[in-house]
Amino acid sequence: MKTKLITLSLLLCSALAFAQAITNVKTLLTETEYGNARLLVTPLSIDAHAEKPTKTSGVYAILVCFTYKGEQKAIHQDLTRKFAQDGEAELFLAMGAKKDNIVIGNVQFYRRDLMSSENYPKKDDCYK
Repeated sequence: MKTKLITLSLLLCSALAFAQAITNVKTLLTETEYGNARLLVTPLSIDAHAEKPTKTSGVYAILVCFTYKGEQKAIHQDLTRKFAQDGEAELFLAMGAKKDNIVIGNVQFYRRDLMSSENYPKKDDCYK
């Protein structure tokens, strides 16, 4: 009985989590235990009154503009699956990059399901 109750609680919690809509994220530039730089992206605010469940791909995306060793770079990433599975996303910005070599410029989090593809932020926007 106790196992069934726990299972039911987990299913209910996961259903509620997918019914919520992430409206903002926070980012933190950190290093792994091996010294590689990574950008940790976690949901910051959630609209708990979402009308439909969140899909597992193509909903949440981020554009990160940064410089690595003085060179401008950009990464565009879908975060939906990582948020659904782990509750956060970890992005490696450049191969072998150290935290001291990276400067984060602009970060744009957006919902792909709420806008047309013509309006998605583009990597070229980072270099203007």
